[in-house]
Amino acid sequence: MNKYSIIKADIRNNQDDIFPILIKNLQEPSSDKYVWAYIQCPYGTAQCWLAKHEQTNTFIGTSALFPRVILVKGEPVYAAIAGDFAVDIHHRSLIAALALQREIQSKITDTGFRIIYGLPNKHSKGILLKIGYKKIGKFSHFIKPLKSEYKDNNHLHSLLRLKIFAGAVDILIKGFSKENRYKTPLKYSVITPDHFDDRFDAFWNTVSRHFTIIGERTSVFLNWRYMESPVREYKIFCLVNEQNDIIGYIVYFLENNMCHITDMLFEPSAEIISSLLAEFSRFMQKKGAGSISVDYLGGCLLEKKLREFNFLPINSEADLIIYSSGPVVTTDLLNKENWHFFAGDNDV
Repeated sequence: MNKYSIIKADIRNNQDDIFPILIKNLQEPSSDKYVWAYIQCPYGTAQCWLAKHEQTNTFIGTSALFPRVILVKGEPVYAAIAGDFAVDIHHRSLIAALALQREIQSKITDTGFRIIYGLPNKHSKGILLKIGYKKIGKFSHFIKPLKSEYKDNNHLHSLLRLKIFAGAVDILIKGFSKENRYKTPLKYSVITPDHFDDRFDAFWNTVSRHFTIIGERTSVFLNWRYMESPVREYKIFCLVNEQNDIIGYIVYFLENNMCHITDMLFEPSAEIISSLLAEFSRFMQKKGAGSISVDYLGGCLLEKKLREFNFLPINSEADLIIYSSGPVVTTDLLNKENWHFFAGDNDV
């Protein structure tokens, strides 16, 4: 019978043990990403554990906690995202995986993290739920077609995806798109800054109190998370008022002619959300993007506005889950309506 031991890894000294496991089992690992995600986070270095196969004296699994700060009713909570959970294919029994996660679970008090949360895949989710994690809710996926032809377009009838109908269908899409009919009395301008400056801190300080549970979005964190990322080239889209103060922004990246929204923040006003979605949709049309996608878990106001602006809800199996060894996980934390959570709030 296979036997495994679990050790707390040293992020720097054990990099040569951790990294090969990530390369074999996860997508997009790189040494630059490792340094960025594990060492350079403004909230501190990641904490990581390794599973060793005793018979061969080799490391066969790893899992990490990536530090974050979230605000819960305005109070900062030191938290962690559970990520990079990987076990080599020949050892993917429950024994190794459970031993790894139970060891991390037993050390949560030592880490200083009050809660752990994450978006695990289907297999990992089963293991984490087994040891006491709780579901918050589904991570909803929305897609807004901007053209009849774009990569992996499965959301239009097959006949409408034929090139012979492309021109006519594109006219129909534009005709039914709310952004092309939307008008607002708001006075604002569109800007596309190349980094997050002090205006984003002022905006964060103003709007954060309106959200029950939200990850901290200071300029220091946002620049690290997006502008310094070695994984993708992120861009910023903003609405500013007549005083040049930010009233809403979107962070996104372009890939395979698709626009992926990874973060949004806005004053909690239906008019501002509508203006932000309308202007961004028109902006992406001009860029020639084939579609816009967004993943979101949170209040119904944004979901309602996404549907109004022709974002189609797509079935998703992803669940946001949470764990704490103490009394921190309350009914407030388990209510998805209280969260403001996007793909950018995850660990990559």
